[in-house]
Amino acid sequence: MIDFALGLYAGEHRHNLDAKKRLTVPSKWRFSGDESALYLAFPDPSGCITIYPPAMVEQFREKLTSVSLGDVEGQRAIMKLLRKAEQFTFDKSGRINLNDRLYTHAGIEKEVVLVGTVNKFHLWEPDRYETYLDAEDGDEGDLSGILTKLGL
Repeated sequence: MIDFALGLYAGEHRHNLDAKKRLTVPSKWRFSGDESALYLAFPDPSGCITIYPPAMVEQFREKLTSVSLGDVEGQRAIMKLLRKAEQFTFDKSGRINLNDRLYTHAGIEKEVVLVGTVNKFHLWEPDRYETYLDAEDGDEGDLSGILTKLGL
């Protein structure tokens, strides 16, 4: 069950980066305490940036800190995962500021499409987002099968 106090991300929003490359996150996706809450941004293999909110960051922290120091493979995997991540908080105006490496990974220069996926959200360059969606729209039966599998 979703604890709505920890966030629910749904919908699609389009915003532009400002002159300092800050992005305003929709007010309905901001929550009390965001100025001090830790978020994580990861380059997503799909070509976007995935933003994980505090509840998921805490889950990551618990799982990753449980990996033994003697587990060389596990420690290497953690290093590879987190080396490209960026941690951040929101400023008082509800903006986030990510590093250029993440924006470059996603091809984002000015306009950003923010897409909610229940417990996290993604930042897309508009053309890349449309290409991603078009690639999946070829078979409506596939979407039907996925929804059935999820019990929806």
